[in-house]
Amino acid sequence: MNFIKNKDYRIIAKNFSFLSFLKFFNIGFKFILIGYLIRIFGAELYGVLTWADSITQFFVMFINFGFNVYAAKYIVDNRKDKSRINEVVSSIYIIKTLLFIASFLILLILSLFDPIAENLGLLYLLLIMGIGEVLFPIWFFQGIEKLKTATIIVFFSRLFVVISTVLFVKSPDDLFLYVGFLVLSNILMGVLGIRTIKKKYNIKLYLVKLETLHIYFKAAIMFFLGRFLSLVFNFGTIFLIGIYATMNDVAGFDTASKIVMLMVIPFEMLQQAVFPTISRTLDRKLLLKLIVFSLTSGIFLMLMINIFASQLLSLFGGQELLGYITTLKWLSLLTPLISVTFILGSCGLVAFGYFKEYNKSLVISSILYIFCVLILCLTKQITFWNLVYLRIFSDVILVSIRSFYVFKKKILFIKG
Repeated sequence: MNFIKNKDYRIIAKNFSFLSFLKFFNIGFKFILIGYLIRIFGAELYGVLTWADSITQFFVMFINFGFNVYAAKYIVDNRKDKSRINEVVSSIYIIKTLLFIASFLILLILSLFDPIAENLGLLYLLLIMGIGEVLFPIWFFQGIEKLKTATIIVFFSRLFVVISTVLFVKSPDDLFLYVGFLVLSNILMGVLGIRTIKKKYNIKLYLVKLETLHIYFKAAIMFFLGRFLSLVFNFGTIFLIGIYATMNDVAGFDTASKIVMLMVIPFEMLQQAVFPTISRTLDRKLLLKLIVFSLTSGIFLMLMINIFASQLLSLFGGQELLGYITTLKWLSLLTPLISVTFILGSCGLVAFGYFKEYNKSLVISSILYIFCVLILCLTKQITFWNLVYLRIFSDVILVSIRSFYVFKKKILFIKG
């Protein structure tokens, strides 16, 4: 009854529902198609696709430049000031467009090195997906706490990928056709997103002064750096496995990690749904409940992964990937770690205004990861399993640092 009567809790429940659907449609289609694609392309070719996608995700993060985390708070803080909202939206669109153009130039430079040059056509095609990243304003919908429209847009754009893939992707020769469907889906999502905020919310886009752009760009730098470096954990590991192990190992690790990430989607949605409310109310009791819930639920899901490891791998990857059951069991340790990390980060540090501490947690843990990789390279100990262990260790460090800052800043200190 208290939940029903509390307006903030009702908003959280509504946002969580739409965010869950949005996240499922936005990345869930990959889980739906993973078993199909491995069977069509084979583990090795699917590994090449996953490896190329891991590189593309760094560019996607570069294009987003931390705004998907930070810009929502701009919208929350200025939701009653229409002129300021127009300035924020226009500035972010301009900055992201410039970063998208810069991405092609950076990839051109990287093409001087192997194995980037060997897969340059695939990488350039995947990079075109950045158009959708530029145009789709998920941060705007999250900030105004109106996610129904965004969910519908993502649903239809991702449904297009699933249907098109099943109908037309029938052999390994259709790899580029599948990537083309991904690109079209992202562009469709972006176009519908920008059209919606202009028509439904009357957002006016205009050229912003360089001084203003510099202010927003500078404010987002630390968020970008932290988020960019955090990609090292997943996509950096995939990249290194592709270099030092085999593409079959890439497919096995990617499938196992996707199963784990599927389990933590609810916690990511939860922190995004609660973030605007905690930003407004600074409700410490609610934050503590979220931490306890995330930890206990994460441990339960970890146990479920271990019990049903073989069934999950068989479902998502087929019999060919059953050799990676042990990999999945080890990676299941990430479930409680990541679930708590989400809450401590956005709802604990960012919502209470500790932006530097949030970014420091990402930067420090990422630098430690890179340092460990260098040590493994120098000692010639960079193997598949050492990379798996390092992936888990990195999240242990991240959650430890965030916990330290949360207690240091007395965020969970409840008076009376």
